[in-house]
Amino acid sequence: MRRVASSLLLGTAILGIAETGPSTPRDQVVLSGDVVVARGHTSGDVVVFHGSARVAGTVHGSVVVLDGPVEVSGTVDGDVVSLTGPTSLLEGARIKGDVWAAHGKVRIEVGAAIRGRLHRGTPLRLLAPTALITKLWVWVAISSSTLLLGILLLLLAPRAADAVFATVRDRTGPSVWWGLGLLVGLPIASVLTVLTVVGIPFGVGLLLALAFLYSVGYTWTAWVVGRALIRPSRHARGPRRYPAFLAGWALLRAVGFVPVLGAVTWVAGAAFGLGLMAVAVWRHRSAAPPRVSWTPVPAPPRVPPEHLPAAEDRPGPT
Repeated sequence: MRRVASSLLLGTAILGIAETGPSTPRDQVVLSGDVVVARGHTSGDVVVFHGSARVAGTVHGSVVVLDGPVEVSGTVDGDVVSLTGPTSLLEGARIKGDVWAAHGKVRIEVGAAIRGRLHRGTPLRLLAPTALITKLWVWVAISSSTLLLGILLLLLAPRAADAVFATVRDRTGPSVWWGLGLLVGLPIASVLTVLTVVGIPFGVGLLLALAFLYSVGYTWTAWVVGRALIRPSRHARGPRRYPAFLAGWALLRAVGFVPVLGAVTWVAGAAFGLGLMAVAVWRHRSAAPPRVSWTPVPAPPRVPPEHLPAAEDRPGPT
């Protein structure tokens, strides 16, 4: 969940079905679809917004499903959270954390074991998971990279930052839709381009650049959040860009320290920032250039030849 910006991860999330092998346990975030961890396979944290999760192997983290059923017959090192769908713990299931079932039914077969507790109702445990400090180095790496990226963006393109903030005030709705379109469309375009022989270099390059593009979007979201919190005072000579960015960055990274909420805010921040950037660029390109008013100078009246003075009547040099 801490590497939600991975292009391969987002590609499988868009396709709807994610599955991992035993050699590369990877966090999985699915927007709409199913996650299947087969027997003998491993995975990192599993987050499903709309769909189902079936775990027969091993999950080195938590399993969170916002809208859909959860079925576990393997091992989950963290918590199992289901907000709306049913939860089924089959024979052989081993849950080392807690099980949260907000509204759905819970079925626990004989032979299933829960080391933690079974909770019903609102899963406040999301805000304080047992594995809060795990993968701290990933959080530090993301925080430091986005901090440096934001400082560079403000240093090299301060007017672009102002244009992005102006876009969030005037074009919030289109920015959201553009962001979702880019978040979904870029991985699909990359995969489809790779399938063509001519577009393989471009598709591979776009896949490698997805992590950077999503990081830029997340950084712009941090900027607009901080800019909304810290407004320039009347006595300040500038818009106080750097303090504003630091405030927004600190807020988002504090939320990013929580595993589940960190993944959600990363995806949402990257999408929203990409949409803001796209709309700001489009507005700048489509803006009409300023008109320069000018008044044509009339030509001098033409004098007929018969009215011109004779050569002897013309004044000579003195």
